[in-house]
Amino acid sequence: MTQGRRKLVTIVLLAMMLVIHNAHRTGVVTVFDDLRSRFDTDYAGVGTIFSAYVFGYGLAQLLMGVAGSRLNARHMLLTGLALSAIFSAVFAGTTSQGVALAARFLLGATGALLYTPSIKLGIVLFERSERGKVLGVLQAGAGVGSSGAMIAVPALEGVFGLTGAFLSLTALTASALVAAIFLVPGEVAPPVERAEAAPLNLTRRADFWQLVAISFVGMLAIYGLLTWLPTYLTEDFGYSQVRAGTIASLANLALLLAAPFVGAAADLPHGRNGVVVGGSALAAASFGLMVAGQSIAIILVATVLTGLSLAATTAPLMLLAGERFGAEHTARVVGFVAAAAQLGATLAGSVFGLMLTHGGGFRAVWAACAAFALLRLALLLDLLRRDRRRDLALERHPETV
Repeated sequence: MTQGRRKLVTIVLLAMMLVIHNAHRTGVVTVFDDLRSRFDTDYAGVGTIFSAYVFGYGLAQLLMGVAGSRLNARHMLLTGLALSAIFSAVFAGTTSQGVALAARFLLGATGALLYTPSIKLGIVLFERSERGKVLGVLQAGAGVGSSGAMIAVPALEGVFGLTGAFLSLTALTASALVAAIFLVPGEVAPPVERAEAAPLNLTRRADFWQLVAISFVGMLAIYGLLTWLPTYLTEDFGYSQVRAGTIASLANLALLLAAPFVGAAADLPHGRNGVVVGGSALAAASFGLMVAGQSIAIILVATVLTGLSLAATTAPLMLLAGERFGAEHTARVVGFVAAAAQLGATLAGSVFGLMLTHGGGFRAVWAACAAFALLRLALLLDLLRRDRRRDLALERHPETV
């Protein structure tokens, strides 16, 4: 196999890790009504089943952010795939809500064993000039997994039943495990940074906590829509689960298509700030549209805008946060910020499910999402405003540096 072909195979397999992770994460949202029947529960109950995955993923990802550089990335990937196949099979076969919650939590935890090592290998296996493109493809893989699962799971349910539909994700994971055993290379280069971290108390930095809050409220808002849009379309518009899943998957399709371009834009001068601010503004606009109108045309536009916002505020925000405190602290900062994002995504299932259960209605959910999106934008603009004031002060009085 030539070097170019070997690189291509590696990129495809690393992207497949994110396909599988996101397929497991979002594969349940288009069949919430059937899960309510299977587990004899309400909206809050099925929302918690979704949230269990994201909660497990967020906790494990925080650990991966701290310890990932010390562990063998290839071994982590293989372990994650094997465990994902096991836990997804358990979830597919159970009719107990307690077992389902445990399986989804553990499945989410194994998702961190797919995501973090894939990003790490995308950095250490490729030259600096290639890494942006590689990570753009990996982020696009996340869109493929989410979109594909939201369409495929309800479609396969019509043929093989709900258990068979979820077992198809198990089969995909097992197939990727076999391919990874033979084709994913180990780490052939040392980590980018080997320097010992200089003393830094992150908890005393106001900008650190502001970035954590930005990440948390932003993902809470976005996942409010991504989690509950399919149910909104089936309940209020009478759409089939397949049709609702197809419409909701437009957000992930937009993420897929936008990811490479967003990555390139973020590498431009001042690109990190511009992309994240623009993405945050798009999110606020999309939720405002959902509150203002009830037509399917408005929903389609808002869904696409949400996907574009997700592309512009996921990896670029991690870059913005990770580069802020010095390269030696990047993994730790990204781990905390990413964990905050996953906590927000976790609460989107439970909190908004409770709102619906207690009669809040979907318009109230979209209004809450809009409020959180505006809060993120305000926090981000305040952070950048204070950065500009600090930079101007340093220009005028460089002796203070």
